[in-house]
Amino acid sequence: MMKKIYLVLLPLAANFLFSQNSQLYYSGIFLNKKNKPQNFLKVYNKNTGIYELTDEKGFAIIAAKENDTLLWNDGKSTLVAYRLTELKSILESRIENKSVWTPRSGAYDSLVIKELKDEFSLENSKEYVIGNSIYNFSSVRKIKKITENTYYLREQPDKFLDFSGSFTTSFDVKTRNSIPDTQNHYVQGRSQNGQLEWQGPETGEMFSFGPDISSLGFDHHPYEYDGNGRLIPVGSGISPAKAYNNDIFKTVFSYNNQLRLNASLNNGYYDEKFRLSVDLGQQKDQMYFANQYNISNTLKTKLSSKILKFSVNLGLNYDENKAVNSNRTGLFNRAYQNALLTPISFSNAQKILLTDGLQRSYSKSADNPYFLLDQENKYNYRDRRRQFSFGLERNWSDFKLMINQSYESDSFLNSDDRKPSAYGFTNGLYNERSQENKLYSSNVSGSYYFGESKGRSTLSLNFILNDRQSDVYNSLMKTAYSYQRTSQDYILNYKYDYTSYYSDISAGFNMGNAFYISNTSAKNTYWLPKVSAYLIFQNIFDWNNIDFKILGAYTEISSEPEITKSYSSYATTLLNAQDAYQYFPVLEAQTFRNLSNINNKEAKAGFRLKAGYKISLEAEYFNRKVTDDIFPVFDNNRLQLKNMADHTYSGYEANFAYDNIYLGTDFKAGNKISFFKYKDVVDRVNAGYNNLAVAGFSDVYKTLSEGQILGAVVGSYFERNATGDLIIDEFGYPKKADGLKIIADPTPDFVVKFNHNISYKMFSLDINWEWKKGGQLWNGTKAVLDYYGRSQNSGDGRNIKNYVFQGVNSGGSPNQIPVDFYNPAQTVSENRWTRYGYLGVAEDYVQKADYVRINTISLTGKFDIGRFKRGLGITFYINNILLWQANQGADPNQNFYDLDGGKGLDFFNLPSFRTFGCMVSFQF
Repeated sequence: MMKKIYLVLLPLAANFLFSQNSQLYYSGIFLNKKNKPQNFLKVYNKNTGIYELTDEKGFAIIAAKENDTLLWNDGKSTLVAYRLTELKSILESRIENKSVWTPRSGAYDSLVIKELKDEFSLENSKEYVIGNSIYNFSSVRKIKKITENTYYLREQPDKFLDFSGSFTTSFDVKTRNSIPDTQNHYVQGRSQNGQLEWQGPETGEMFSFGPDISSLGFDHHPYEYDGNGRLIPVGSGISPAKAYNNDIFKTVFSYNNQLRLNASLNNGYYDEKFRLSVDLGQQKDQMYFANQYNISNTLKTKLSSKILKFSVNLGLNYDENKAVNSNRTGLFNRAYQNALLTPISFSNAQKILLTDGLQRSYSKSADNPYFLLDQENKYNYRDRRRQFSFGLERNWSDFKLMINQSYESDSFLNSDDRKPSAYGFTNGLYNERSQENKLYSSNVSGSYYFGESKGRSTLSLNFILNDRQSDVYNSLMKTAYSYQRTSQDYILNYKYDYTSYYSDISAGFNMGNAFYISNTSAKNTYWLPKVSAYLIFQNIFDWNNIDFKILGAYTEISSEPEITKSYSSYATTLLNAQDAYQYFPVLEAQTFRNLSNINNKEAKAGFRLKAGYKISLEAEYFNRKVTDDIFPVFDNNRLQLKNMADHTYSGYEANFAYDNIYLGTDFKAGNKISFFKYKDVVDRVNAGYNNLAVAGFSDVYKTLSEGQILGAVVGSYFERNATGDLIIDEFGYPKKADGLKIIADPTPDFVVKFNHNISYKMFSLDINWEWKKGGQLWNGTKAVLDYYGRSQNSGDGRNIKNYVFQGVNSGGSPNQIPVDFYNPAQTVSENRWTRYGYLGVAEDYVQKADYVRINTISLTGKFDIGRFKRGLGITFYINNILLWQANQGADPNQNFYDLDGGKGLDFFNLPSFRTFGCMVSFQF
């Protein structure tokens, strides 16, 4: 039976081939990736899906139409087909023409004149083929005989199910970056009757102004605060004691696993009918404190398909995170502070409880860090987020409709605990803070396209609906807060782009208006215009591939504070720094209603210069005017949000790239540099709120002050005369002035970032580093370490005597009073570091915030595994190496109590991580 089918198909195929007189073909030499001819190289016609194979000289003939796209080398080489010819002409051009003599014989003439008939040709066949598929098919799925001489052919569709995915696993080793230097010689105690004496934990002593530890030894008698006994002067049989190491930071290990799976149903290589993707992830991230970590699990699925003429997308995301502890109440900062302040004569690690069940610490006014971090619950923090999304899209010839919907449900639970005998919490304190968020978003947009190709216009209308609800409950105060907002955005936009084929100039502009309507706003906004324009000069000065673009934009936006954000951390501003141990936030914002919108008016102007595929330069100036900005404030012991101030955020940004630099056959390099400079100046503050604290403590804080940088640091300062000389008091020390003033500006002069890439064959090296110049911070950590005698500075300087401070006395004469920084004959409160109080003089602890940091160094190799090209990738990386910093202590990029907007204040800020890791990925 099969033989009969083959015999039928042979004349049919011949008839089909020669009957397509209108079919045109493209012919040529196709080269492989090494630019050499290759036999059996597949050449695809992207528009029809057919393919042909090259011969040993790389020559191939493929059916095509004008402007069809041809692909080979796995789609990496492309060509637009033109100058097509008939198959006959191509074949004739491949045959060498030679001149011959015409024979003159009767036999030859009889052969020439005789009509030759090909009984197997389709022209002479009695069979016929019908069906739409007969004009364009590469494989036959079905043959059906209609009549004696008529056959119906159905094409074999090129449908297939494709599976792909990847698995990535990474392993990190994390260590802390820099911390303040502390002295390692002087024990807990102070001067008594002119002599330096050790005073044990039972005395409640907080200072480390005692004798040198080398002059003391342990008596090895029973003593519940130390297993080695009490400290006594070195004598017969008593060896000098060694300093305890109270570093609570550890080298920790973390991991991250990600599995991605994709399944798609395809009709041909370029027509995807259905796709399902699933992402599974698990991560364990260790804190550098012992037994402090968090575990995250994620599941993300996405289903996309084409139903009728609509593109449909469905998504489901699930995230779950649980942590041993969070830092919402400053727990980690508190543990870190107590570890640094612990005298070298006391060991926190020996045990955390005394025989009476109370915590064992170096003083009744201090905590043992391990006691603070110890807990009964395995996890004191949990969150869970679930999101479902739906998208629908339909394209007509000149109209596009998009509908996107999403619903998200979030749950957060913080269990904040201060156990009995914690300093400031004799009876302990416990609070459970729960938050439930329900977020719905809908986005409907339609776009209409019209105009010619050189002058194309787009008219679009976008409607955005957001409904957000957040419920917060604090068990300690038994208070519940409920917030709800429904907002609507209507955006009408017109866009025009002009491109001329006869000149090297193209241009365009975009203009529109938006409405913002909200049930929590005191006044809705119906005039929010925006306009932008650009002008491109190509091949300027008749230089090929040299393009220059000028652009500008003006935009107005109205917004409101996010109702899911907590402002409870603002409670730090109610406390002096010395009372920071009392920080335990439980108050939330009373309401988000009846506030004016935050209005932004932003103007931008810039240019872009491109030279071929290697060099590009972009620069932009921006100026954003913010009016009626909202800040938190305590009013009658209630946390309120109020419209308070206007401020202007402006600056410059520039980016330079020198890319695609070929250093050899297999060497390639690229470099990118970005420059950023900005400032944010307060223009106006509502009456009664000028000099308001926006972050920090009540005695050192970042301020909202008219005419000043937003977030400038306010603190105590030294008194000076009209010429700027220090005023020296009657004891020979600089005099502390009354009141507070601005002492520091956290704004950097500029930030420069660098990216370098070098690749060789399958290997690539990436380096990312930055330089921040300028800016200041207040180093409260150093101030407190000085005050208690734990800093390296106080350890090195306590033996300085007869020092004369430069300055003038109250009469204007130069100071000539010598002082001893620490005289045992005086009380401990009179020495150089304690006489000004807990924070000293804040101005004296303002330091530069400059740094040079390598953010990332990574070396990646991609290897061919079987049929998977570049299927295996291995990356070794190092993150966040701080090479140099101007300040003494923690990374200047760390925030005060891990809070947004806390830069410029360092009060036992946690050190940053330095990470060493390896990542392995496999694609299949």
